[in-house]
Amino acid sequence: MLKASVVAKYFLSKDPKRLLFNNNVVKINNTKSYEGNIRLNKYLFLTQVVYLAKYSKKLIYDDFVAYVNGPVVKNIINDYSIMSSKNEIIDLPSNIKAFLDKIYEALENATYEELIEITHEDPEWIRLSQDVYNAPIMNLEKNIDIYKERYKGLIEALKI
Repeated sequence: MLKASVVAKYFLSKDPKRLLFNNNVVKINNTKSYEGNIRLNKYLFLTQVVYLAKYSKKLIYDDFVAYVNGPVVKNIINDYSIMSSKNEIIDLPSNIKAFLDKIYEALENATYEELIEITHEDPEWIRLSQDVYNAPIMNLEKNIDIYKERYKGLIEALKI
């Protein structure tokens, strides 16, 4: 398994001009955030659930928590400004890079609003959405069968 920060840095390295992972301030659900921070956390979450669907195990070690704008990794939310200010080269095994590249390409044309909407359809986020003030930890592994069905078409289309 990988730390969320490693996967996040890999995604950031694919956008050196920060067109996707930018610092535009947006207001969603009465919360101000950087658009790029929202996008990065959604990429991480969707990476995790698609990986769970394909391999029945987690790729990312860190826990996701239910926030008002969807699932996030707390340390990524907190460290985004520092992480996005750097362009680090991340060395990963070729099979992991290939997987992450396909996720990146599948999501790069989605707006941050669309990404939020997708993550708000997650059964675990829905279950915990009434308690987002406390940022409860999401148990994604219990939804593997749902993810296998939900992301089957994406996995086939991306040839993962």
